[in-house]
Amino acid sequence: MGEWKRDIIDQVRLFVYRTFAEEARAPSPLEMCDRFGMAPEELGRLLSHLEAEENAIVLLPDSPYLWMAEPFSALPTAFPVRSGGQNWFGNCIWDAFAILGLLHRDGEIETLSPIDNRPLRFRVREGRLEPVQAVIHFAVPARDWWKSIGFS
Repeated sequence: MGEWKRDIIDQVRLFVYRTFAEEARAPSPLEMCDRFGMAPEELGRLLSHLEAEENAIVLLPDSPYLWMAEPFSALPTAFPVRSGGQNWFGNCIWDAFAILGLLHRDGEIETLSPIDNRPLRFRVREGRLEPVQAVIHFAVPARDWWKSIGFS
């Protein structure tokens, strides 16, 4: 943990997740510096700690900008999630479903079949996936996802 108290680490992490959940976007480094009264270098070290030591976030390479706070993606992906007029991006289909589960919301996920590029639509209502003719396949075992989380 080094130079920070557990409290500030948890506050930054919670702020990241609340911003994704409530505003469907990642907070900027400047926004976090202002919120927590930190210099950019200090925030950069704290975010690096959250990434490397806690697997809590993923930063864009060589940057203090957020790429992911699982299951949310700060960048557009092939797994858009829609609910109640808000739109998020999951990093994979698993994360897209996780967004709806985490937020306890009904919603839709639209993507394309990797086999034939056919549109696929998944609907979640009252915490349940509506019946659909589809197979979800994970090419990388879950135990290996964090080895290269941005590309698995």
